[in-house]
Amino acid sequence: MFAVIKTGGKQYSVESGKIIKVEKIIGKKGDSYIFDKVLIIGDASSQTLGNPIIKGAKVEATVIEQIRDKKIIVFKKIRRQNYRRTKGHRQWQTVLKINKILNNKTIGKTKSPVSKEKPIKKTVSKNIGTKKKKIVSSVIKKKTIKKKTVKKKSNKNK
Repeated sequence: MFAVIKTGGKQYSVESGKIIKVEKIIGKKGDSYIFDKVLIIGDASSQTLGNPIIKGAKVEATVIEQIRDKKIIVFKKIRRQNYRRTKGHRQWQTVLKINKILNNKTIGKTKSPVSKEKPIKKTVSKNIGTKKKKIVSSVIKKKTIKKKTVKKKSNKNK
């Protein structure tokens, strides 16, 4: 059985027992992690497609280690201006081992695991004068704007 999961803005095709590298996920070595965003579940004979995700489907994985990817060189240059900048970057990655692929049918047979994905509030500190202020970002509700109706002018004086 295979599944396609979404994490870190990318999609990964996974199977039970497969080892994959994904964008950094918070967790220590040996922790279990559950992916709720499952896009496709299937085997050789049948596939189930989500719209966009399959409700109730989960993929259970174990964190093997937290590593850094190979170095990427970033080079900037503006010709004839004697401007050259070279920087390197190593991205954090999490190595995972896929344990189980659970869909709606198999969840009833086994204990349903608890999801560890939680919404994260980011705090941003800004220097204003000599004091530091912490600003907590939150979701802003969009205001509904009423559309104005415009009457068409009639051309009676022709």
